[in-house]
Amino acid sequence: MNVPFKTRATLAVASSLFAFGAVAQEAPQDGVYKDRIDWGVQMDMSGPTAESQSTWVKGFQDYMRKVNEAGGVNGRKINVLAEDNKFNAAQDKIIYEKFVSQTPVLGISGMGSSGGQVALAPTIRAGKVPVLGTYTPTKALLEPASPLTYHGMCAYKPMAQAGVGYFTDTLKLKAPKVVTVAIESAGGKEYHDYVAEAVTKLGGTAHHVTMKVTAVDVTPQALEIMNLKPDFIAIYGVNNTSILTMKALAQYGVKIPAFAITYLAQPQIYAAMGPAAGANYHVSTCLSPGGSDDSPGNKELSAFADKVGRGTLKEDINYAAGWIVADLVRDRIQALGANVTRARLVENLGKGFVAENGGLTAPITYTPTDHGGPTVHKIISFDYATNKVKSHGSFKDFEKYLK
Repeated sequence: MNVPFKTRATLAVASSLFAFGAVAQEAPQDGVYKDRIDWGVQMDMSGPTAESQSTWVKGFQDYMRKVNEAGGVNGRKINVLAEDNKFNAAQDKIIYEKFVSQTPVLGISGMGSSGGQVALAPTIRAGKVPVLGTYTPTKALLEPASPLTYHGMCAYKPMAQAGVGYFTDTLKLKAPKVVTVAIESAGGKEYHDYVAEAVTKLGGTAHHVTMKVTAVDVTPQALEIMNLKPDFIAIYGVNNTSILTMKALAQYGVKIPAFAITYLAQPQIYAAMGPAAGANYHVSTCLSPGGSDDSPGNKELSAFADKVGRGTLKEDINYAAGWIVADLVRDRIQALGANVTRARLVENLGKGFVAENGGLTAPITYTPTDHGGPTVHKIISFDYATNKVKSHGSFKDFEKYLK
């Protein structure tokens, strides 16, 4: 079971005392030593999606820094080995093989390239190293559920369901007409399929418009969207996918509501869009950025971010996402006590568990057959008058859209 938020401090002290009294078992082949545990992270830190994924890495590292400053987990520090995959599937393979045997790690988090996930899926499923807390969800890793793979960020299907359901209700539509704007990737195709599924159930129609991840001009796509005349838009991609799409439409005087995937809720995106384009821009998210509410988890994240000079990053949803996955990793390692191995971690994960993080998300339930991660989403936008994120309801309000 996950440790309730309010009792973490007490249990951390108790588990530390227990660790000193117990014999800490080493397993160097699994990245486990008497004084530390090596944990791998592979994300894009210099490629086309680095702006969001490197922020996620900082959130993950900062949470583990907080844990280590408090004594670690059962007497061991968590040593984060972060590798740059450059959003390249071939690089993902090299890093994964390194983490398996060259510099062994207990487990891996991140994997923010959907193409890398799809290419590596057979190898990961046949291996022994658990992937706990992926940044991007793909069917290749999650369906069917494997005891080695767990998603840790907002899942595409409920992300799409929340956005489609909210705008259909808010705009009072009977048969919504929707356009998905997505970068050319496996994840983009999957996300459009989920949007189309939700729209079809409501008697509507969905169209798919694609653009390159490195696009600098999306005028053709903007004209195509205008020709299709959708009631609202769903956006999948990187920062520029949202910025260029919304600004291009605004330049033509088109005011079509849009909701983007969770990863695209960042202060710099709102700033780059400006009020004219940003007024119609929303995000479907399963988590709350730092400083956006008074939940215990949000206060904890915000206080530590301020302490270590991440005051601006805390408002980035990717920072909170990395923090949440690190909390998930800590929780599962702590559950193993002093005897930590890959095999025991995999066995523990496979039984199912509930992850809580003080309200940064709704409770996340993993079962032996469902490793999809957070499911309950809500819609947020940016209020340019107050310069703050605005929530359009609570997580509870959006449960009705999960079908």
